[in-house]
Amino acid sequence: MTTDIRVKKTRRNIIHTFLELLSKMPFKKITVAKIYSEAEIAKSTFYDHFKDKYDLLEQIIQSLSNDFSSEIRQKFNKFNNETILEALTNIFLNLTQNSAELKALLDLHETPTTLETELRQITFETCREYLQHQELNGQFSIDFLAHFYSELSLTSIRFALNNAANPDWVQQQTKLMSMLQRELRSKISSNQL
Repeated sequence: MTTDIRVKKTRRNIIHTFLELLSKMPFKKITVAKIYSEAEIAKSTFYDHFKDKYDLLEQIIQSLSNDFSSEIRQKFNKFNNETILEALTNIFLNLTQNSAELKALLDLHETPTTLETELRQITFETCREYLQHQELNGQFSIDFLAHFYSELSLTSIRFALNNAANPDWVQQQTKLMSMLQRELRSKISSNQL
């Protein structure tokens, strides 16, 4: 039991160290030696957990994607008066707690699977699934709307990450997204468009 706890702590330490390094320097300059040195672990300990820095990156992306997918699906299953954009914005705002690391991961395109690609796909699929059960006026295809919401959400998170130091702007952005969504919803759900 204590071994499991130590293994988990070590793994979290490696990930945390990698993300800190990534927020300070380009991925290409980060070496496994730098990671285990900064994490204050042995080289073999790093390799007990990960094959290389690419494996580490892919596992972080997969973990974040799984967490995001779970959260977004849970939020959409309990949908109340929130609009799609409000729900997505709130989920993304929760992610901005570690804004420097998240921004670095979103900007990183070193592996075939990127965090941005994963978030885009998850958001698209969830929006599409949700929209299939809504009454729409038929002027816009469900795929178009799902893609639109997905792209708008990713733009929203980038804005929030780039302006994390200015919470007033982030709050205004959330308010604007909410207003935009309400207007879109009223037009798409009726025959006004």
